[in-house]
Amino acid sequence: MQSVNNVGGEIMKRFFVVLILTLVIAGGLTYFMPRDFSSYVSDITSDGTVSIYCRQSELDGISLGSGLMVQGNVDEMQNLLTKCQGVDGISVSFSGSKQDVDRIVKLLNLTVTDSYTVSGVNVVCGLSSKISGGVVIDGQTVNAQIAYKDGVVTVGSPLILGEY
Repeated sequence: MQSVNNVGGEIMKRFFVVLILTLVIAGGLTYFMPRDFSSYVSDITSDGTVSIYCRQSELDGISLGSGLMVQGNVDEMQNLLTKCQGVDGISVSFSGSKQDVDRIVKLLNLTVTDSYTVSGVNVVCGLSSKISGGVVIDGQTVNAQIAYKDGVVTVGSPLILGEY
């Protein structure tokens, strides 16, 4: 009788060890998996304007022909997203500096694929392992674009679809 209880106890110990390891691995994978860009906007800025480019919305927006641009404050973004269908991209603009561009590159763990200056606008494009999705440009996948000009920083994913 004693050996039967020991066998059952060993099975339960192994079960709990496997269960705990499975939960730790699943939690780690969930934490490190790429997420939607919208989940990083509050880390990028707490104050600014968000532009959501979508196919349809319950909200009034600027018609772009094949869709709408819906705008609001950063703190309204989640509410705006729930009322938009077929989101093609999100951009956020705020008062900032070149140091903010560097901070965002670091925050998103952005591998810069291209950087250039056009008409005084400094633009950085790249691929972030933290952000899901992307578009292919010149054979390289890009899922984040950052622009800086005259004290205004604009960050978009997969690209900045509006003006910057």
